[in-house]
Amino acid sequence: MAKRSIGHGFERSKSLISAGLTLGLVTCAAPAGAQEKTVGGHVGVAIPLVTLADPVTSISDQFTVLTPIGIGFKTSQHVIVDFETVVATQVDPGGETGLVVDPGVIYDWGGVATGLRVAFQIGSRGNIGLIPLVNVGLVDLGGAKWFVEGAFPVFYVDDDVSLTLVAHTGVGF
Repeated sequence: MAKRSIGHGFERSKSLISAGLTLGLVTCAAPAGAQEKTVGGHVGVAIPLVTLADPVTSISDQFTVLTPIGIGFKTSQHVIVDFETVVATQVDPGGETGLVVDPGVIYDWGGVATGLRVAFQIGSRGNIGLIPLVNVGLVDLGGAKWFVEGAFPVFYVDDDVSLTLVAHTGVGF
């Protein structure tokens, strides 16, 4: 079976997702002057546990350490627009270090936050991903908070779709 080109469709999908994300950000933003805007950030470490693709892989097949680093802008009482980059280092077996750029919108429900990111694996074949996440703050560190997070990246690359389960911990400030 011949592979089909995704060039035009892929570009269209990127445009639609970008437009949707922009619309979401605009509708979630607080009116000007309604409240003080705050800026925060986060750093952490994350480990992909299992990837559902062809073939299925687990942490025993490929141990990769992810280092998420982000800056967030609180646009309302509950909404954060977060700009994250993730350095991905293949440890065992060794391999290349990659970069993922994944901006998103996070909603803080109070104690638990959920979000959705749009992701691009830099230096890889044409790809796009969506990353739903659930984040729980564990310990208040006085100006920062230790958190744990489950992230579920879904990527589309060369007509293939994968879902990865990722465990993430870090400090948000």
